[in-house]
Amino acid sequence: MKENKILIKFTPVITEIKRNNYNTALKLLEKLNINEDEKHLQNKLYGSIYFKKKDWLKSSQFYYEILKKDKKDLAVLNNLGVALFNLGKFNEAINFFTKLLKYEKNLSNTYKNLGITYKNIGNYKKAIENFLKSLEIQDSDVTRERLIDTLNYHIPKNIKNNKILDVNEKILNFNKNLKIQHPIKIISIRNFVNKNFSILNDLDLKYEETQIFRRNEINLNCDRHFKVFNEFKIIPKYCFNCFKVQITLENIVELIKLFLIFNNLNLKRNNIRKCVVETRNNVKGNYKGYIFCTGMKDAEDVLNIITKVISNNEIISKNIKIKHGCTEFYKEFPEFEKIEKNSNTKLDYLKSWEEIETLYDSRYPKLDDNDQKIVGPTHNLINLSDILIIKNWITYAYLINDISYSKICNHEIKDSYLINFIKDQIKFRQKSFY
Repeated sequence: MKENKILIKFTPVITEIKRNNYNTALKLLEKLNINEDEKHLQNKLYGSIYFKKKDWLKSSQFYYEILKKDKKDLAVLNNLGVALFNLGKFNEAINFFTKLLKYEKNLSNTYKNLGITYKNIGNYKKAIENFLKSLEIQDSDVTRERLIDTLNYHIPKNIKNNKILDVNEKILNFNKNLKIQHPIKIISIRNFVNKNFSILNDLDLKYEETQIFRRNEINLNCDRHFKVFNEFKIIPKYCFNCFKVQITLENIVELIKLFLIFNNLNLKRNNIRKCVVETRNNVKGNYKGYIFCTGMKDAEDVLNIITKVISNNEIISKNIKIKHGCTEFYKEFPEFEKIEKNSNTKLDYLKSWEEIETLYDSRYPKLDDNDQKIVGPTHNLINLSDILIIKNWITYAYLINDISYSKICNHEIKDSYLINFIKDQIKFRQKSFY
């Protein structure tokens, strides 16, 4: 009876939470006169509201209070782990996910969360182990994609009769002895594509990725920078010294050639590089390669090197140029796109922007060294992830009427998430081939 009375008291708050009216729920909760018996439920509701609002710091503070009374609350242990993860407190997150598994072992989602967290601190072996445990309990496209991506950083010794690991090993072994002539001939591309696609035959996988990276150990922290830009419409200070060499290519054949070049490209700084098919709305150019640089001098050096490499390998490019920061910034700040030889831009970084960045960073606690996010390096070995992405590239080429794909691929083009993902862009992209 007593519990029912308490629940009735909080019913309006719970109703507003269910309606996603979180600010209204907070106001109602703040107005309630709470006694000691009701404090536990009040903390739960506060924790839930702030969690749903993605205020990770406040939600975690209430979850800590709840666990003082009930250390086996599974939902709170999970949500606290998620909140700590989003605060960048990866080792504390691991601690709470692990506690949760002591009380309930068959939680596929918790093993997945552990895998993601271990990956963020660079413990790729542990990440793979947890992704595999998650998949043993419940198959999931998201977990499989996380596993496949982690194979870019670590090659497991024990494949445990797992199909994904088995196919990855077969692709690694085939490409380990791959010899590409220079300049790269189309027959080499055709053999490369079809033999790797044949290895994929026994594995029907969904892999929603279109960018192949080769990373070093530098964390560009792009997620943070875009969050600052999207929320405050300012360009972060870090981005003013970020340049990239962009190579725009004629067709899918040339993109795969560039990927093979990037895979073995030796640069003094081992710059981060990636090959992509363009999927951003109204951004021109379908096939691109990027090499990320620190400062204009680095970008100019890389431009000279890659221009010679592309010429020597007879890769057909539409243009090769140095760009500043990210294209997404240009619409808001057109001057940022314009760069000069002395690496200055016509746009200045403002003192008020620095104050905004400081305020933004103050939302997040200062991290210990062992919580710093690790982003690499990737190994320069052609693996399952690369081949699945190339498969997506060829589907993309098929969709936008780039008929050059037919010169290198004998395999059937099957349904792909790309069909819906770029359906509104297809006419825009096809114009390149008219």
